[in-house]
Amino acid sequence: MDIVEKFRVQSKKRIINTVLALMFWIPALAISYYDLTFSFIPMRMDYFDLILKALGLVFIVLAYRNSLCPKCDSIAGNGWAVDECKSCGVKLT
Repeated sequence: MDIVEKFRVQSKKRIINTVLALMFWIPALAISYYDLTFSFIPMRMDYFDLILKALGLVFIVLAYRNSLCPKCDSIAGNGWAVDECKSCGVKLT
């Protein structure tokens, strides 16, 4: 598997991990914004909020790990459409 194919797989994983992180963080932010004393589950909502944020953080770390250049292991670039690594200059698309 060459660098372009490896980065294409990493890009797909990065997008999936980012969407999963948002799926955990948006409800957590909504819960913390409205009311932490309200509970529809047998757990305090601030603990539930903390659990959701921790799970989202795991997916943020995974998205970061999948945004690294396969050749030099540094951040490949900013944004979603990365054509070449900003550190080593290798073409990734």
